[in-house]
Amino acid sequence: MFVDQAIIRVRAGRGGDGAISFLREKYVPRGGPAGGNGGKGGNVIAIALSQKKTLYDVAIQKVYEASNGEPGKGKNQFGKDGADVVLVVPVGTQIIDQKDNQIIADLTEDKQEVIIARGGRGGRGNSSFATSTNQAPRIAEKGELGEAREIRLELKLIADVGISGFPNAGKSTLLSVVSAAKPRIADYPFTTLHPNLGVVNHHDQQFIMVDVPGIIEGASRGAGLGLEFLRHIERTRLILHCVDLSQFYSENNPYDDFLTLRREFEAYSSSLAAKPFFVVATKLDLIKAAQNFNEFKSTLEQQGIPVFGVSSLTKEGMNQLLDAIIEFLKNAPEIFTKEILSQSKNTPLSPIRSRHYRFSTPFLDRLIAEIDWNSDNALSIFNQKLVHFDFLKYFSAIQPGSIVEIENLNFIWTGKRLEAHKTTSK
Repeated sequence: MFVDQAIIRVRAGRGGDGAISFLREKYVPRGGPAGGNGGKGGNVIAIALSQKKTLYDVAIQKVYEASNGEPGKGKNQFGKDGADVVLVVPVGTQIIDQKDNQIIADLTEDKQEVIIARGGRGGRGNSSFATSTNQAPRIAEKGELGEAREIRLELKLIADVGISGFPNAGKSTLLSVVSAAKPRIADYPFTTLHPNLGVVNHHDQQFIMVDVPGIIEGASRGAGLGLEFLRHIERTRLILHCVDLSQFYSENNPYDDFLTLRREFEAYSSSLAAKPFFVVATKLDLIKAAQNFNEFKSTLEQQGIPVFGVSSLTKEGMNQLLDAIIEFLKNAPEIFTKEILSQSKNTPLSPIRSRHYRFSTPFLDRLIAEIDWNSDNALSIFNQKLVHFDFLKYFSAIQPGSIVEIENLNFIWTGKRLEAHKTTSK
């Protein structure tokens, strides 16, 4: 079953409590503190895989909870970290916080992953609180609560070319002719009930095309099915507006149909309406369509709009259309433009309070764990890694002197590098 939206609740695991314990061995009757730290709570992680095509498997479960970290133990034994929960989603999935409608992540690459709910830190055991003046502390920390949030998953298919139009305008038939896709086709409206993807091979060039359910007048006010699926062509580089010149569906003339289609696009999204488009006049094998074509083409070309007449039955005009698409895509920007990424507000740097930020990526979290923070040059090595992997760019917008929290380490941002904060510990 094709599912392109899901609303779920996620809860990361709580950190384990730190332990209060003292060494009590045969020859150490009054040993020092030996309470270990609690384990870290498990994260809730989303990973995008190209072989995944729908959100159905994720949508059938409404709550996802990671495991809690285990408490610390005596003899300075740390508690075991809680197990992560991994949500496998299709490439093209956006993860949105339901509370503020902000995009948490936009998973646009195969095997890309993101932590969507972070597990709580384990509490420190009493051995962490020993000082020269208090050599037998009887205090320990509770584990930190894991993050919990309600999220919305939205799948936006990734394709180069999107096909739109009224029901029965010939969209699915066009896709079936130029690709190996086999969408459902019939002579009645709303045959297409979900998007269809097809790979087009033409003159040793390849691109991906997506067909979405038909749009009808009033769609922007909730009529029909089409607008529900327009998100699947928001990432495309080119849109094909299919207009049925045989007048099967509409009682208006073809130009009126085109204007209605454009109005619905503008009502849905100004950015979508601004995308480059071709007009494809379909069903040229029918007498009425052939009669309408010249006038229709002339009207649009006077406005600088590219128009192509095609017949999916006889293949008339198909090569010319595909040639034009290939030529356009050669110079068109990639699907994931800076504009799209900026709209997502996707950044691993998130504010906690005034001048205090949390920075998190799965890769950087692993890097933190691999560094020996007891060594004298640990901080220098860490900053070199940040420069090498181009992470410092994320700190350019925050004020020097701000605290940056990474895993359970706190740093001070100087404007050029991260320096140790007095509370930094591992």
